[in-house]
Amino acid sequence: MRKSFIAIIILLSISFTDVFSAEYNIYVSKVTDGDSIHGIYNGKKLKIRLLYIDAPELKQPHGIKAKQFLENMILDKDVTIVCQEKDFYGRELCEVFHYELNTPTYVNAKMIKSGNAWVYKSNRNNNYLINLENDAISNQRGLWSDKNPLEPWVYRRSQK
Repeated sequence: MRKSFIAIIILLSISFTDVFSAEYNIYVSKVTDGDSIHGIYNGKKLKIRLLYIDAPELKQPHGIKAKQFLENMILDKDVTIVCQEKDFYGRELCEVFHYELNTPTYVNAKMIKSGNAWVYKSNRNNNYLINLENDAISNQRGLWSDKNPLEPWVYRRSQK
């Protein structure tokens, strides 16, 4: 009986340690590009990459516009971030929410719907985000006003 109880405790602790999620309210101090920001939380500087999206690089068509769109939405404002993990560069991978007049804006989704970002290549099975991207394509918003926009992951590969 004691061994089975210990085994259950061990299994539960293993399954719960694999799940990481953290929520912070931060001040956005800098927008690096259309999918990366810097924020301040309790005096600590954080580098944040918006989860699920990939915006054009600054040297690509629409790269500067994507950055400006994100700046207009959240620069010098307080936002809520929900972070899943860190990326290869040590940035927090987060969903970003901005609340204005008690109305929430899901920033990651708005970047896609406005045509300022693609659904990131590893998230192409997310129907909600793909529907937002398809809406932007149908309405030729942002980067979709170009005939054949080049995905940032393809652009980055070509620059190596």
